Amino acid sequence: MAKQNLAYNYDLEVIREQQSEQRRKIAHASGTKTFDRVIVARFIAIFIVAGVLLGAIMYGRVELSSLYSRQAQLQAELEQYENENKSLESELAQKTGLTKVESYAEDELGLQKLNKNQIEYIRVEKKAVSEPVAQENENVFMKVKRIMTELMEYLGIK
Repeated sequence: MAKQNLAYNYDLEVIREQQSEQRRKIAHASGTKTFDRVIVARFIAIFIVAGVLLGAIMYGRVELSSLYSRQAQLQAELEQYENENKSLESELAQKTGLTKVESYAEDELGLQKLNKNQIEYIRVEKKAVSEPVAQENENVFMKVKRIMTELMEYLGIK
């Protein structure tokens, strides 16, 4: 407003300024409340995300620890089986050794080693090998088969 009149009421101007100041404070206060709510919501969201990440890290550590303990358990079991295998192999080598077999044959079965006087040599005639008997009634097909077989053997095919 134009202040051309000297009789202007300055009290009204002060009241208007106070009212506008109150409006600015109210607008600022409502904006601040909204701003404060956004900040609180962000902090809560960050806190939740941090909690989830911390929980995931802790869960991973627990799982990793359980896997390491399972590995140690299996390693101990493997070592036990390897030791058992070695002992069984040595026991098998003991039981199948030549001296053990000889003592078992002598003690349990009553067997003895051969002496020179127990060996007896025999002579075999030279023609003691048996020969196949030729069939007298060989038909044509059998003769053809025999000839083909002999030919294939000669050529080295069969």
